[in-house]
Amino acid sequence: MTIREILDRVKRRIDPAGDLGETLDEQLMDIIEDVEARLRVKLGGVNTVPESLSYIVAGVAVKMYNRIGSEGAASHSVSGETISWNEDPFAEYAGDIGSWLDANSVGHVHVQFL
Repeated sequence: MTIREILDRVKRRIDPAGDLGETLDEQLMDIIEDVEARLRVKLGGVNTVPESLSYIVAGVAVKMYNRIGSEGAASHSVSGETISWNEDPFAEYAGDIGSWLDANSVGHVHVQFL
């Protein structure tokens, strides 16, 4: 999946009605690039994110966008609504990342999710 395809996928998840317009692109591109860089490290320093794992970039980018303004929070309560999340937005993908590492003989890399 290209960066543009990931950007479009993330925008559809964040703004399905298209109300936010094109002003969101630069912010999302920064987030997507950061997510890709972190995923490449978790994959043992690969040069590009494998196509088979590009869905992780889109999923984590949405999480990171939704955390803007409250990065790093373990919980947040307002009027009875509580929001909390894992410190590592990649945690739910640990199994998929581990499977890719195993299948691609990158087993010497230690991956830890907090």
